[in-house]
Amino acid sequence: MRALDEGTHPDSIRPAKGVHITVPWDLVRNDIAAVIPVPKDKRSVFVVAWGDSTYIGTTDTDYEGDVDAPMCTRDDVEYLLRAINGAIEGTITPDDITGTWAGLRPLVKSAPTARTADLSRRHRVTARDSGVISINGGKLTTYREMAADTVDTVVDHLADRAPKGLARRSRTRKLALRGASGYEAAKATVAPGLSAEQVEHLVGRHGGEARVLFAMVEATPDLARPLVEGLPYLRAEAVYAARHEMVATVDDVLSRRTRARLLAAEASAAAADDVAALIGPELGWTEDEQRAQVDAYRTSVTAELTAAGLYDPVPAS
Repeated sequence: MRALDEGTHPDSIRPAKGVHITVPWDLVRNDIAAVIPVPKDKRSVFVVAWGDSTYIGTTDTDYEGDVDAPMCTRDDVEYLLRAINGAIEGTITPDDITGTWAGLRPLVKSAPTARTADLSRRHRVTARDSGVISINGGKLTTYREMAADTVDTVVDHLADRAPKGLARRSRTRKLALRGASGYEAAKATVAPGLSAEQVEHLVGRHGGEARVLFAMVEATPDLARPLVEGLPYLRAEAVYAARHEMVATVDDVLSRRTRARLLAAEASAAAADDVAALIGPELGWTEDEQRAQVDAYRTSVTAELTAAGLYDPVPAS
């Protein structure tokens, strides 16, 4: 978009790949998040407990491949295992890894350097006389600050034409996230068909909106069953995601609305049929469309595991 506006490509972004791996918590037994050094490197990685799992990462390497499909590689796995095995008493092997994920940081080019780790993680808002306002860089963890800075720039640009009474600054600091309202009441609910642990799980993920899921389970008790073997997600959460969270694919449910793929890739692939059957009627899919969704998801999981050197055939449906 900036190239169209400015006549030349701004060349303002340098993608850097970051990778995490997931292993069973019992192999690490970390009660707190920790930062550990990587042997023979100047970087450190995080080790964070996540329920019955622990995830380890992230890496920081230059990336020149397909920006739509960054993958964890065998080298990435070896790098992170070298870090964790240098900090624990036992040894974690590739066979212990239950999930991987990779993403790209849109780093703002600020100075010539050979290391992506040296580039800023900050974002940059650019306003042109033409009226085009763009934002580059940033991190997922600072998304609200990024949005606020962009909105503030737009409001400043439109100041002379803004309607009377328009807020002069972004209001995000005072806006509660969806689910914050009703959180305490939901946490104290005794929900028919759900255990105390399941109530805690749903409230922890959905806040006050968990009451909607309570009602779904009360109406259809089968929705209280697990969505993916070995993980706390419930079948109700897949249906809720289709009705209220703009799900479009099986991958949306297993990778993004839940984190099943990150925690247990093969188990999530085995559950793909059930997920398609749950959300297909909500989205108006035919049986052929459901099958295509399942096949696409399993193909993607297999490619991901293969790239990381972790491939183990996913059970056929």
